[in-house]
Amino acid sequence: MSQSKYKILIVDDDEDVHAVTQLSLRGFKHQGKRCEFLAAHSGKEAVDMMAAHPGVSVVLLDVVMESDHAGLDACRAIREDLNNQFVRIILRTGQPGSSPEKETIDTYDIDGYLAKSEMTANKLYSTIRTALKAWTELDDLERHRRALALIHECSMSVYSFDPVEVALERILDTASKIAQSDLTILSLETFDESEVPSSYITHRAEGETDDGGEVVARLVKNTNHLVSQSARSEPIFATEGVIFPFALHHELGHGWLFIKTPSLDNLQQQSLSLLCGYAANALYSTVAQRVLIASKDIEDDFNVMSI
Repeated sequence: MSQSKYKILIVDDDEDVHAVTQLSLRGFKHQGKRCEFLAAHSGKEAVDMMAAHPGVSVVLLDVVMESDHAGLDACRAIREDLNNQFVRIILRTGQPGSSPEKETIDTYDIDGYLAKSEMTANKLYSTIRTALKAWTELDDLERHRRALALIHECSMSVYSFDPVEVALERILDTASKIAQSDLTILSLETFDESEVPSSYITHRAEGETDDGGEVVARLVKNTNHLVSQSARSEPIFATEGVIFPFALHHELGHGWLFIKTPSLDNLQQQSLSLLCGYAANALYSTVAQRVLIASKDIEDDFNVMSI
């Protein structure tokens, strides 16, 4: 899940600049999310802070600190040594002549250049908003890329000749990575040619979640009830999480994926819905293969008895 607040790193050796910046951005929101401010007072400290907090969205970076080019050195280290291409870096300098704007932007891959003498609350607001919009778009693209890579990896690892339990575990593992939830549950009920049902339940718990069985049993009971009451195939938003129902082709079975979470963002919902669509196809192949093998075994037994 994307972070609940945008992290903004203020890098300046003047403590008053930190105070004024936070005061100017007090109450700032973008797409409903507030900002969390981190502080560094030197170029080296800025690089260490970025190494510890790679999810920082924007860096407001002074140029002259422990050296005349401390900020520029920090910028190069963030881009090259830490390989962080997503954070938006805004240079702030009190000595514009020492770092010409065009040359600095081209050389150090920065996203904005502000002279402290021209700094106003409105200028800072517009700069931060533009930077956060760019960072959000880049972050969404990267998260989408990772989700699609996980689904592709899952599709390459599930085979029709796998036992159903193995297929379910691989699908559940992918769902857990996309949702980043402390509890995910996957349920499947299948039917053979005689419409005899077989039920499968698997779950994955992380952290301090009680996985001794009581929590899972209660959630399975509640989820089964909610799914049975709904004729929709879209996600069902319950009190404790989100449910993604799915059905196998030719009425070979149906199931659901439960994500225990207070909320999922749009990208996660879309990715999990896509995963469930893939799961329905993959599990259909697995179940159909099992039914065919069972039918062949019965036919072979019948032929042996006939002889």
